[in-house]
Amino acid sequence: MKQTIRAVACYLTEAEADAIKRAATACNLSLSRYLRQCLLHYQKLMTEQPAFASAAVSIPLAETEQRLSRSIDTQSKRITKIHERLQILLGMIDRFALTALIHAPEVPTELREAAIASGNRRYHNWRRAVEDLLRGGELSALAPSDDGDGAEAERDESQEVQP
Repeated sequence: MKQTIRAVACYLTEAEADAIKRAATACNLSLSRYLRQCLLHYQKLMTEQPAFASAAVSIPLAETEQRLSRSIDTQSKRITKIHERLQILLGMIDRFALTALIHAPEVPTELREAAIASGNRRYHNWRRAVEDLLRGGELSALAPSDDGDGAEAERDESQEVQP
């Protein structure tokens, strides 16, 4: 009766794979045969020596713990960066609200359309400055770039204030 052979796959780093290939070559065995012998030898050790088996179980747990620790550190750094950017945004929004409330006079009805056009243009300049800052620009990106042609106000009419 012919035995059924089953393929098994595992993932290795390049360094691990190279080391195993060199070991197989040194033993004059194919990589597949070398890995099979290693696994069977390991299984035999695990069944014959219970002390070895308990130590072997702790190795994957330690590796898992190290991976989790590195992942937590990485995520913590990402969250810190996001928090810093959020603080910048909150400061910008607060400063904008204060400036708008201090400098925005009541607009007479006859000047309302011109005020809305000016407000939309200035609003788009502000949004562009915030976007530049978030992309890694300098705080100097907050300086207004008012060229007076109103082109910015026409860029995104879907968010303009209507009279």
